[in-house]
Amino acid sequence: MRRTRRYIAMMIILMASLLASAGCVSVPTTGPIDKVEGQQPSCQNGCVNVQVVPPDPSAGPKEIIEGYLRATSNYQPNYAVARQFLTPMAAEKWSPEVGVRIYQGSPVVQGDTVIFNRLVGQLEPDRTYTALASDKQFKWNFGLRQGENGEWRITHPPEGLMVAEFSFKYFYQPYDLFFVGNGRSLVPDPIYLPGLTNPANVASALMKGLLNGPSKWLKPAVTSAIPPKTSLSVDSVTITNGIAEVPLSDSVAALPDPQRSLLAAQIVYTLRQVPGVKGALIKVNQQPYRVPGSDPNSLAVPIDAISGDLDPIPSIVGEEPYAVQGRAVKQLTTASDSPTLKGLPGTLGHGKYPVDALALSVTNADFAVITDRRTTLRRAPITTGEPTTVLSGASELLRPQFTRYGELWAIGRQGGRQWIWVLSAGKKVPARIDLPVQDVKAFKISPDGTRMALVRSTKSGSELGLARIIRSDEIIVDGWRGLNTTPLIDKVQDVAWLDATDLLVLGASGTDTAYAPFRVVQDASRITRQGDPENWNAVELAVSPRRQTAIIVGAQGHTWKDDGSQWSPFIREQVRTIAYPG
Repeated sequence: MRRTRRYIAMMIILMASLLASAGCVSVPTTGPIDKVEGQQPSCQNGCVNVQVVPPDPSAGPKEIIEGYLRATSNYQPNYAVARQFLTPMAAEKWSPEVGVRIYQGSPVVQGDTVIFNRLVGQLEPDRTYTALASDKQFKWNFGLRQGENGEWRITHPPEGLMVAEFSFKYFYQPYDLFFVGNGRSLVPDPIYLPGLTNPANVASALMKGLLNGPSKWLKPAVTSAIPPKTSLSVDSVTITNGIAEVPLSDSVAALPDPQRSLLAAQIVYTLRQVPGVKGALIKVNQQPYRVPGSDPNSLAVPIDAISGDLDPIPSIVGEEPYAVQGRAVKQLTTASDSPTLKGLPGTLGHGKYPVDALALSVTNADFAVITDRRTTLRRAPITTGEPTTVLSGASELLRPQFTRYGELWAIGRQGGRQWIWVLSAGKKVPARIDLPVQDVKAFKISPDGTRMALVRSTKSGSELGLARIIRSDEIIVDGWRGLNTTPLIDKVQDVAWLDATDLLVLGASGTDTAYAPFRVVQDASRITRQGDPENWNAVELAVSPRRQTAIIVGAQGHTWKDDGSQWSPFIREQVRTIAYPG
């Protein structure tokens, strides 16, 4: 009994320590806290309030370091309490805004040196996340010194903040800043903020991030309708009756209506993530700023006033999937509890060619197939099913894909190497591929058409990564960024976009482990298993990002569909491959 009580007491101390290293934050930026009309009560949605205390005069070196780490994990204006653990000179030089290092496990204090098990990720100054793959320990000498009053202080703090992985996962929240891709669609740029309790503070942080522009990686692929050097004319965004008031500098005053519409779309999509926000009122020189589609009286822009054509996930005309049964392309009818396969007209609908892979256009008007043992790419209208050969003489062609811009993309081998082809209106589009990647085994372009997820074979298995798509006079594919998915995923079979920022991945943790679905945020900051593999022998994914429905195809042609809570057997008949429009 005594051992049990001692164990419970130890667990309570451990949980208190974890909570003290995590905590809820109140504002995203330095400076005073502004009271805002409609301010929400502190610490919503399961957040935990933690009292960060200054150093005790009798604290030894170890307690000073531990107290400092707790204080840096809990946001305050200018990190005033954290600075009290530093010498005056170190406190003046220390800049918490330079970024966040995220460490795994409990740090070990040895004298002046702290040993962190390993760093798993970091937030850059622009709040974007980078996953780190190194297994090496991270050591830092804090340079403790005892002052004339006998109190210990830190002389050499790490740059930025040190945050435990536990704290990051549970107390940092993901948000998206929205920019413009190809002048025609909004593109999300994910960032992370501490778990803020005041919606107006969230809105202020998001607007400042939006005005600072896209992240370094995404910047070449997007634009912003917001002119450079635009700023908030007042330091914060206020929220009244669900309307976020955004005071902008007069650099936006003379914009033409098309640019005003895009500017409003960027702002509204960014701010509608804030709880309670129903629209935005842009002001310039303290006067409401007119935007096409705004309320004629207040000039506020409701969140539903933005054209759906700009949405990161395009609308699809008809979202029933298509499948290949035997050699024939067929449409699935899912209106009843028992899905059925309906034949299509034309030679492809009647199985003239052996189809290896299938893709549907965003408009649901055309489909593309890989035939003849993955050597030929053909395209056909759904209404006729009569194909036109658009690419031949290749080998190992992967499943193709249409983009929202009407392009048809394909990857295959020709002349002893792997190529990426982009076709539009039946013609090859000038493209420059600048990727240190070969042996791609699967790819999927994001719904906004600006990012490409790729799976490539490696000596140790396979690797998941992202590339960006830049559209100007030519299409450029570059910016390869490998995603660290270990230890949950060591090998990848297939990938699809589950929504505008998250991937659905068929992955496994080792060579002897069956493939299972995982939800992977595009920066690999969060990886979540989405179900058990059972006897799937999974080989392929089909996903509809608009409805966030997914289908898994097994090696024997059986299918399973995610109904939102579990994977259930889908089509009775065996199929070779399956695809949603888009």
